[in-house]
Amino acid sequence: MLHKRIIIVGAGFAGLRLAQDLRKSSYEVLLIDKNNYHQFQPLMYQVATARLEPSSISFPLRKVFQYSKNVRIRIAEVLGVDTAAKMLKTDIGDYHYDYLVMAQGCKTNYFGNASLEKCAFPMKSVPEALQLRN
Repeated sequence: MLHKRIIIVGAGFAGLRLAQDLRKSSYEVLLIDKNNYHQFQPLMYQVATARLEPSSISFPLRKVFQYSKNVRIRIAEVLGVDTAAKMLKTDIGDYHYDYLVMAQGCKTNYFGNASLEKCAFPMKSVPEALQLRN
């Protein structure tokens, strides 16, 4: 029996939650992210101030879904989408989908302020938090 495939791009809060909600469904779920872990971003400031170690806010995706038979994980970057062919193009290959969810998150908005963009420290990843700490 062929199951419909849902591809979720992004393992942040929204993508991770959707994959968790679908793990006991009849769908074939493919979760694609550029990292093999989820970071709990609200505590990133704790890493920057040395109150928490990075490992305290990072969770391996494969461990989260180790008992899920219908969820697969791919570490990749998206290069493009062919909506007519229902094909997601990544740096490790192309994937057909029935449904595509784009949940890549957000990027820092500097509101057009070039000085702010040049001098501010974004804090959306552990390396950025550690850069601020050091």
